[in-house]
Amino acid sequence: MGTKRVGWARIKSLINENQNALQMRKQATKTTTANTTLTAADSGKIIFLDGSTTHDVTLPSAATGLTFTFWLVDATADVDIVQAAATEDFVGNITAHNGKDTASASDTKIIFDQSGGAAVGDWVQLACYNGDDWMVVGLSNTAAAVVFG
Repeated sequence: MGTKRVGWARIKSLINENQNALQMRKQATKTTTANTTLTAADSGKIIFLDGSTTHDVTLPSAATGLTFTFWLVDATADVDIVQAAATEDFVGNITAHNGKDTASASDTKIIFDQSGGAAVGDWVQLACYNGDDWMVVGLSNTAAAVVFG
């Protein structure tokens, strides 16, 4: 077995490749400040809801494997997460230290309600498991802060 010399150019190249690989691990994000329609390409992103203005964020049509995480980063106005079609259902609940809100088949949106006590840091995660329904889990400041509607 012989020895192998590695030049500075190769070392720099390896360092560059490592830095690029580390950047790929960074979570993709998107911030909404106005009415926005998400696409399947946004799946897996953390969506920061800038509630400085009232707006809706419309989900793409439900498809197995789509996931979204929503974090409220400004709570001065309402932000609604709206289903693409009324035939889709939310399944699950959003909990708070003083209660929870559970989804029903008639619900078509999730409301980050400023007047209900929505606060910066309230969050909801959605995952479509069967192509029809969105599994929901979330945490809010109060039971009236993030609700199904």
